Amino acid sequence: MAALEKIRSKAVFLTVIIGVALLAFIMGDFLTSGRTFFGDGNTIAKVGDEKIDAIVFQRRYEKVYAQYQDRGQSVDGSVIQNQVLNQMMGEILLDSEIEALGIYVTDEELTNAMTGANARPQIMQFARQMGAESPDQLHDMLFNPAKYGLPEDQVAKFRENWIDLEKDIERSLKYEKLQNLIAGTLQANDLDRKELWEENATVNTINYVKQDFATLTDSEYEPTDADLKKAYNDLKAQFKLDTEMRQAHIIAVDIAPSTVDLNTAKDMIDSTYAALLNAPGIDMIRNNSDLVINEMSVRASDIRDTEVKDFITAAEVGAVKTPKFASNVYTIVKVNGKKMEVDSVKLNVMMVQGDKKLQDSIKVQLNAGVSFAEIQKNKSAQGQEGVWQVLLQAPDSIKSKIFNGGDGYFALQENNQMAYFCKVIEKKAPKMVYDIANISYTVYPSTKTIEDLTTGLQNFINTNNTSELFAANAAKAGYNALPVNVTAEDPQINNIDGSRKCVKWLFEVSEGSVSPIEKLSDKMVTVALDKINEEGYLGMDNSLVKTQVAAKARNEKKAEALLAKYDGKAKDLNGFATLMNAKVDTTQVTFGQMFIAKIGVGESDLTARVATAKLNDVVGPVKGNNGVYVFQVVKQDRTERTPTTEEGDRRFAMSRGSNAVMNHALDILRNATTVENKMIKFF
Repeated sequence: MAALEKIRSKAVFLTVIIGVALLAFIMGDFLTSGRTFFGDGNTIAKVGDEKIDAIVFQRRYEKVYAQYQDRGQSVDGSVIQNQVLNQMMGEILLDSEIEALGIYVTDEELTNAMTGANARPQIMQFARQMGAESPDQLHDMLFNPAKYGLPEDQVAKFRENWIDLEKDIERSLKYEKLQNLIAGTLQANDLDRKELWEENATVNTINYVKQDFATLTDSEYEPTDADLKKAYNDLKAQFKLDTEMRQAHIIAVDIAPSTVDLNTAKDMIDSTYAALLNAPGIDMIRNNSDLVINEMSVRASDIRDTEVKDFITAAEVGAVKTPKFASNVYTIVKVNGKKMEVDSVKLNVMMVQGDKKLQDSIKVQLNAGVSFAEIQKNKSAQGQEGVWQVLLQAPDSIKSKIFNGGDGYFALQENNQMAYFCKVIEKKAPKMVYDIANISYTVYPSTKTIEDLTTGLQNFINTNNTSELFAANAAKAGYNALPVNVTAEDPQINNIDGSRKCVKWLFEVSEGSVSPIEKLSDKMVTVALDKINEEGYLGMDNSLVKTQVAAKARNEKKAEALLAKYDGKAKDLNGFATLMNAKVDTTQVTFGQMFIAKIGVGESDLTARVATAKLNDVVGPVKGNNGVYVFQVVKQDRTERTPTTEEGDRRFAMSRGSNAVMNHALDILRNATTVENKMIKFF
């Protein structure tokens, strides 16, 4: 009782303690879970008011990543993450616009696109891959698998693929309706059609001479501060930042074999080559686990490497090709045998899913001459006639059955649940077949080589532990420190696989920091953060901006000098060619083109001057992006054909109308919407 009374007397104190503890717990959860009270703790991106949940994103990413793996494609996961998130944000932007416009797809429209007479190509391809006669049959197979004797666990994945395709096709139908709506809104008038046609109706053939700015010494045309300021203002729009950017330097060291590693590998390959020369077969090298040995039977037509093909077709049995070294891989080829052999046969093949009784029944029908179409009315039997099959890599047991199966149908494979019945229709004439062994050895950097590379880079970081020292002393230490501009949305730095970790690090540290070494699959990477650039405009202190601005300002001074030097100094192109130490060349120019053959892209001043020049007049010098030009229009070809209204409408749609709008739809919508990419907080 005394204890209870004591507790009661301290009730207020205990309440405060418990309250503080609960508050601490809540605040701790608040800080560690990422603001769950406000619903953004698991938000990886926001598009307007709509949030993309990190878990939903992760599931989508894993599915796309698995698709890349299924196709045998190796892609940096961070690149795929970036693609997936951009796709999800794009879908929200377009879906919001579609919803606002009241665009929808009816059940009938979707059914027709999925299983109708005009089913979408991706559905048709899916059906073919699954062995279905039509998308309608594929749908029945996936959603009524028992009817076809298909196990549910095998069908489930493909059913999910169908559902995903259905969603994609429904969205694409909506996008098409959106494009049609825009097409109906943005219509070309007669003036639009005429203007677009006139831009490309006349083709001017010009002879010209050019002196490149690069022929002048840079040091003689150093820009002043005023020149740089003017050039910066001219280019300023290019330096606009819509998001925070980190200015940094990166050093990437290739993890590659050293000279010692390469010499050691050569000694081993030389001994392997000698062993192959001095004994039949390849048994003497099988115990070398570092070698990859691939034994195969091939025809001359199967060999893509001309050098290897010439060797194999001319060599005697037992011959060994001299080791070849390329991209750190040695290859040796040995001819183990030659023989004349039937390499291909044409077969009729019928697969039967069912018990022995059904199998025997189908086999009897096949040998009785019942057509495949009739037999396949039983959904448990599916086959194909006239299939050519290459036998070179087939097991001897399969070859034996094909060559000894007789004139009728025989079981190529069979068990209590399934059988493959075949009939040989035709055999190709015997061809020379070569039994070869392809031996390869990849030279990897040794442990010591990797340790030496790591130690060297670590020592450099230890003595150059600020971004200023990092950039200033890299070259003297034998490293190449490259300047880079990095945003939080970049999946990589300089297209280096796995470097997203370095991107994330740059957004977690302060200016001047130097990162620890990040060991990637084939590189060691370290970065140094020079400056944090907020939204706005990059300044002249950015190395890439400085280089670009200085080049423009310097070229402006060179252009002024060259224009003054050549203006009025010659009367014809040959005279200007002599002055410029250049040759006369020829190209064609139309007013509507962006790219001029032999000259380049974006030469708007030159294009305009050509369009207004009189035939055979010598015009120039004219300032271009990379030099000055003098030209002469020597021929004008103008089409007299009047374009049809349909042609004009197509041109308008591509350049200014619905197609142009849809090609830039995401950019248009994104600029009109607040979009937040928060991936840097997660990955």
